[in-house]
Amino acid sequence: AALLCALIYMGAPVSLAHYNPAVSLAFRLRGRSSTRALWSYIAVQLTAAVLAAMAAGTLLGHDSEHARGAIDALSESSFVGFGVTAAIELLCTFALAFVILMVGASRLTAGNSYFGLAIAAVVLGLSGTFGEFNPTMNPAVSLASSLLGVFSAICDGLIGTKAFVTESLFLAKIAPRVLAEIAVQFAGAALAVHLESVEHRRDRGVGAGRADQDRRDRPAVFRPHVDR
Repeated sequence: AALLCALIYMGAPVSLAHYNPAVSLAFRLRGRSSTRALWSYIAVQLTAAVLAAMAAGTLLGHDSEHARGAIDALSESSFVGFGVTAAIELLCTFALAFVILMVGASRLTAGNSYFGLAIAAVVLGLSGTFGEFNPTMNPAVSLASSLLGVFSAICDGLIGTKAFVTESLFLAKIAPRVLAEIAVQFAGAALAVHLESVEHRRDRGVGAGRADQDRRDRPAVFRPHVDR
């Protein structure tokens, strides 16, 4: 969380700290960025995810325990337990996107300096609360995690071996689940946009109502009658 906070403050002046495709979609739906910018952000984010998986595979090496677990998983449906996982991923991504919209795109908090702390705090809280399910809340992170096994086998020079074949088959097996998880994350971001828009309209309505009430309550200006 501390590293994320530092990266947010570092990247905010450059790219508004767009590290999450779901959040980038939320900003586009909210009208805070263009479609061209959205595709540019997502392209860079997914490219960075692939490069991160390669770097992690090189540094960490291949995990034989993961390969053995992959062998066992090949005999099961890739969607076992997906319902609970998807619900938590939806909730967490929704909460993260909503907080980011409120501290980074709302006129109510415009110009604040605590946006990085708020975002890091919500990530820390959600990760701690739902740590058992390991929610990523980020399509790029989901992609990188799914590619790690294959890239670690490649970086260890295991191409053509049983470990590499197992990791490749496992990746093909979980690909539909990963895509479904990413779709859920985008849905969570869209829900956050909807709620933030409702809150924005409600606030504008309350503000307009208060202004009308102030005008009604304002004492009339006394104009003396003059006979002509």
